[in-house]
Amino acid sequence: MAGLMVRLYFLQVMSGEIYAQEAQESILRSKSVPAPRGNIYDRNGKLLVKSIPMPAVAVDPRIVLENEEVIDILCSKLGLFKSDLYNKLNKSNITYLERVILKQNIDYGTLIYFKENSSKLPGVEIVDIFLREYEYGGLAAHILGYTGEIDEEKLKSSQYSVGYEGGDQIGLSGIEAVYEQVLKGNKGKVTYEVDPIGKPKSIIEEIPYTPGNDMYLTIDIDLQKEVEEILASSIFEIRQQKVPDSDENYKVPGGAVVVLDAKSCEILSMASYPTYDPSIFTGGISSYDWAFLNDPKNEFPLNNRAVMGYPPGSVFKLVTAYSGLAEEVVNKGRYITCRGIWTGLGDDYPKWCWAKSGHGAMNIISAIQNSCDIYFYEVGYELFAKNNNSEELLQKYAGLFGFGSITGVDLPYEDPGVVPDKEWKKEYFKEQKDNTVWFPGDTVNMAIGQGDLLTTPLQMAEAYSILVNRGLKNTPHLGLEVRGEEGEVIAKLGENKPPDLDLNFDYMELIEQGMEKVVSQGTAAGRFLGFPLKEIPVAGKTGTAEVIGKQDYGWFVTYAPIGNPQYIIVVMLEQSGGGSRSAAPIAEKIYEYLFDLGDE
Repeated sequence: MAGLMVRLYFLQVMSGEIYAQEAQESILRSKSVPAPRGNIYDRNGKLLVKSIPMPAVAVDPRIVLENEEVIDILCSKLGLFKSDLYNKLNKSNITYLERVILKQNIDYGTLIYFKENSSKLPGVEIVDIFLREYEYGGLAAHILGYTGEIDEEKLKSSQYSVGYEGGDQIGLSGIEAVYEQVLKGNKGKVTYEVDPIGKPKSIIEEIPYTPGNDMYLTIDIDLQKEVEEILASSIFEIRQQKVPDSDENYKVPGGAVVVLDAKSCEILSMASYPTYDPSIFTGGISSYDWAFLNDPKNEFPLNNRAVMGYPPGSVFKLVTAYSGLAEEVVNKGRYITCRGIWTGLGDDYPKWCWAKSGHGAMNIISAIQNSCDIYFYEVGYELFAKNNNSEELLQKYAGLFGFGSITGVDLPYEDPGVVPDKEWKKEYFKEQKDNTVWFPGDTVNMAIGQGDLLTTPLQMAEAYSILVNRGLKNTPHLGLEVRGEEGEVIAKLGENKPPDLDLNFDYMELIEQGMEKVVSQGTAAGRFLGFPLKEIPVAGKTGTAEVIGKQDYGWFVTYAPIGNPQYIIVVMLEQSGGGSRSAAPIAEKIYEYLFDLGDE
């Protein structure tokens, strides 16, 4: 009895406060309340993406795992494999009263079933979560991106270490991913009082959620719609055409268009074909849809071709032209004769112009106008020969115009492209010793945009914006503003002062003169026959890139009006033939829309 009394005294008096605190903690449980992500709008305030509440089936793993009958019902009603369900519930390391989301965006019949049978399904509840709804369907899919449930790997990373838990929806691509911290809201919290067996009795505290901030983008969704329709219809049309001297049709598996505000480099439209509908990711993508998107036969619709690297062909001659002028290899008064063949590397290594009969005597302006390969072969060779290529001059100016590095656009997975040089070739061909030396022919090929050179359509738009802005290097961007819940502007994006590359104004004027003649008299003139060039003068450059084992890739880069440029357009089409015949007509149609020419 004496020992019992001492023990009771110790428990009640000496340790009473400690056990009282533990008892208090044991009857209070909290759970988070999801917050809606911020909306996404275009530059004109048109709503593109919003969050809407959706019913979801959530379970308490500790209760459900002890009830085989509940497991069977969940698998049957939600279309789950029992092994997958067990795996998910056993992996969930959650505190008591927390939930695991099993399925989102359930249909009405399933919703009613679970509500009507809640008494037979201990540990199962219907909750509201927020999922994305796309006001314009699949438009601008590669820009907007999609959301999905966070996985275990991301939860362990530092980026998602605070404020995230299993079941959360996060941005996985596009703007949704890049501006995740802007768009995600702050969760609410509900604290419950529970009885000894864990059943909630009352709510002690409720902290409401805070919605995420809204994003306003630089794109014009009406222009985006027009551009996507023009791109898709043009690709279908080209696929009906035959490759010259062949029974084979053009394949045109994909393409991209970028439209920039010429002065600010705001991205007004960015289209990639083929595309996809981001709504298929809402509530979790099906295995069928995922397999379709990743099947090579469908040409990988998830890929944003506007930020993927491609051989550029003659649109790269902008760099070669400026390099030659800056290094005094050529000038306005120097003419190089094109006879259709060039033997600067020796008679054993002849190189041809695309015009096999030759162009005659060409200066820098007429060479750009006619995209004369012979002229640019010679420029490339003389750049190589200057100081025995010790400075790798063509590569130097390619880097100056932004090639070989990412633009810094606010999109994920941007390809930096490739500007090959001596070190690159030595490393790339290290297993083929005979190919590790940089030869004059490598620079000559690169001078017309061939060889191992790879550039993205967005890089090309940035490069031509440097020409348009006479040496100012703006960064292409999609983010315009961040606004709060009351519509107040929290941050303006993309307003940094662009660096001045200190380029020669006169050289850029000469290049522009050549590009004006491309459209009025040169390689793209046939595509602008009905366009009012006197009222809206247009500069442009066609490009055709040869790819081993594939049909030619077509490019067209253009800006207008000359003198006060408003727009820069880049068109790239895979396996479509020459840029003049395939890509230039797309740009012309976009100009008709931009300048409201209608049927004029």
